[in-house]
Amino acid sequence: MDKDRKIKLSNSILEMKFMKRTKEKVLKENEDAESQAMYSNEITDEMRKNGNIIFRETSITICKGLIDGRLSFGGMNPDVEKLMESDYNKAVAEANKKQEKDITDEQMAMEYSAAADTISNKFKTKKQRNKKFRKTS
Repeated sequence: MDKDRKIKLSNSILEMKFMKRTKEKVLKENEDAESQAMYSNEITDEMRKNGNIIFRETSITICKGLIDGRLSFGGMNPDVEKLMESDYNKAVAEANKKQEKDITDEQMAMEYSAAADTISNKFKTKKQRNKKFRKTS
């Protein structure tokens, strides 16, 4: 009887700084117990023995790249085909917009040369930097 009973830690003890790992472990055990209790009538002992694995996906990020549920081809549903065409046109416009340049090649060359000058000044001595600003008479 003592083997079946586990000692439960109070919430105040689990909230202490040094009990983080234990708290995570206890929470995981509780979730596992709840899920086993929830699906106990659906999962048989034979399924457990055979080693069938059940995967649960908690995130919906895998659904982001999917297309809409309603499709139409060959004029079967003109309204849906119009929606599909407008979505396609939007996607093409976004792709073209991404390919456009924000700045021209000349502007990029000017910015790069200015950055190169700034970096080269870092490695010059003070005398070499001031030479540029002295007047020659």
